[in-house]
Amino acid sequence: MVSKNNPSNLQTATIEWRNGAPYCTDFGDYYYHSGEPFEENGLKETQYLFLQHNNLESRWQDLADNNAENKLFVIGETGFGTGLNFLAACDLWLKTAPDNWRLQFITTELRPIGKTDLESIHQSWSIFSDLSAQLLDQYPEFTPGVHSLSLAQGRIQLLLMFGEANQLFKQVAESADPCLANYHKKSVDAWFLDGFAPTKNPELWRDEIFHTLASLSSKNTSFATFTSATQVRKGLANVGFQVSKVDGFGTKRESLKGQFTAFKHNDTINSTHWHLDCAPNSKKTRQVLILGAGIAGCTTAKALAERGFEVTIVDRHQSVAQEGSGNLQAVVYPKLSRQHDILPRINLTSMIRASRYYKTYWDNGLGDQCGVLLLPESPDDQINFAQIAQRYSDCDNLVVPVDNKEINTLSGLDFDAEQGLFFPQLGWLPPRLVCQKILSDTNIPLVTANITSLDHCTETNQWLLQTESGQPTLCAETLVIANAYECRSFSQTEFLSVDQLRGQVTHLPSNPKTEQLKTVICGKSYIAPVANGLLSCGATYNKNVFSTELRAQDHNANLSSISKVDKGIGKILGSTDIEMLDGRANYRCTTRDYLPIVGPVPNVEKFKQQFRTMHHRGTAKIEDFGSYLPNLFIHCGLGSRGLSYAPLTSELLAAQINGEIPPLERELRLAMHPARFLIRDLKRRKI
Repeated sequence: MVSKNNPSNLQTATIEWRNGAPYCTDFGDYYYHSGEPFEENGLKETQYLFLQHNNLESRWQDLADNNAENKLFVIGETGFGTGLNFLAACDLWLKTAPDNWRLQFITTELRPIGKTDLESIHQSWSIFSDLSAQLLDQYPEFTPGVHSLSLAQGRIQLLLMFGEANQLFKQVAESADPCLANYHKKSVDAWFLDGFAPTKNPELWRDEIFHTLASLSSKNTSFATFTSATQVRKGLANVGFQVSKVDGFGTKRESLKGQFTAFKHNDTINSTHWHLDCAPNSKKTRQVLILGAGIAGCTTAKALAERGFEVTIVDRHQSVAQEGSGNLQAVVYPKLSRQHDILPRINLTSMIRASRYYKTYWDNGLGDQCGVLLLPESPDDQINFAQIAQRYSDCDNLVVPVDNKEINTLSGLDFDAEQGLFFPQLGWLPPRLVCQKILSDTNIPLVTANITSLDHCTETNQWLLQTESGQPTLCAETLVIANAYECRSFSQTEFLSVDQLRGQVTHLPSNPKTEQLKTVICGKSYIAPVANGLLSCGATYNKNVFSTELRAQDHNANLSSISKVDKGIGKILGSTDIEMLDGRANYRCTTRDYLPIVGPVPNVEKFKQQFRTMHHRGTAKIEDFGSYLPNLFIHCGLGSRGLSYAPLTSELLAAQINGEIPPLERELRLAMHPARFLIRDLKRRKI
């Protein structure tokens, strides 16, 4: 079936069964060797061509004696197809690799197979039944870009990238300049060059792709492919791969395998690299301190612990999520757009990632994956809704347009709205309980201390955390600041453009009508279904208000705002004594561009000197790299969308700290980079 309105013009593959194997009519070729049984044809082909010719079994057995810092093996693939190569590699990995190593599998697909077709294909793969179930359970909607999936309790990460292969591999690189593509990051260890034959799918075998693959490789990177076409052999050799012909599988006479020896490129740097560290620090230990026990700090701790780091969280409170992350109910909030700009792309990726991330918590009874119903409040909203519905018309598990009858059925109540958007995979969660579960599941300790300053000891290469008494209380080589607006109290991060914005949530006692509410209702405000006899409604946006005392005027504002979402809500809530209402008020940490802050902390004075040329010409090419404080990172600025952003931003930060190929496109990463504020101010001559 062809996708009509996908935002990236992705098309789903058209599948037929021929000779016991799936056949793609779009390219006129089989996904794997045809014939039954599968184990003697398709599976053996994959094992022979890709696992054996990359020598994976013995390489993985030898990892037990490898003292690599990040304990990560990376496979890159062109052409995900049915997922056969991925599942076969995962199966072998779990049987042979040490338990303390992780597999990162990075793959692309321009024409993804629909989930129903993929389920049919996998039905005959009983050998992979458990892994297949995990993959299918997380199989993403067909939206462009990088989708990060986790299998085998975190031992395997799949970066499934939908779109054109060359563009996507370039985007997960550190730089568009080939000589800096894997700068201070883990390179790909083995390539599976798959996809349809060069005569059937020539776009996947161009010289440009070979150059990109080489840029992400290093010495000892291997490759294997089913084809022996002259253009492939010469193209790989021209970019630095040593190529050998070997026997093909079945009736095919020859295939290719080889190893990367040297990247043949022009060393000329064509762009400014303020985001790269001119003096990257290697880590001698795996100890990390995280300052802040809210949703940003706890999700970061989990992501790092899954990578083998020894993590400790420090907070001035004795328990988690006592400030901005402490509301009774928080909504995983949808924020789609008819545009495909940076902010909506990050919001879309975050929303998809969050819906998968929290599924385990919902399944364990924390909150409810009840869906979120977005209602229009203006004619412009109605136009936006119609365009969003058209844009994502092939993504029914992501968003569905609904009419009044469907709105009332889904919500369990009578509303006036004639149209809306329903997000079936979203819902609400109690963030404090989520944070508690994260720490208990990962055995991460929480230390209580009111940290007032940070100092770095060059002799020990450690960060020292000091209290008001001036005495260092804790130290670690790597430090993550995740204490929201309080980051401004440290000299290292006071440059950040963050604001403290008060928000008050109103707790409404349930009544027989509101107890029938089955889903979250959102407009410019939200109201969540009853939990423990209360509905959460809110929240206000108060500038220059610095008190967490509840205010009657804010309760009134919340009720007025939610009633404007739909007149039906006001009827359901009925009359309320404002003075008797309870609630909660605290502060959000917001940024002026509405995006989180995620990444390494720059050395501000050195950074400004390095890039001062931007005062005169903002587009000036500056060959110097940025200056960054050693192993100091920040994760803040999540605003009112902390629950939605944190699963993505914490994974991104953990990948940066661990030196991994990141799970997000470079232009989106740079949009959230801490040094972006310095670059903007330099260009505008503000500093």
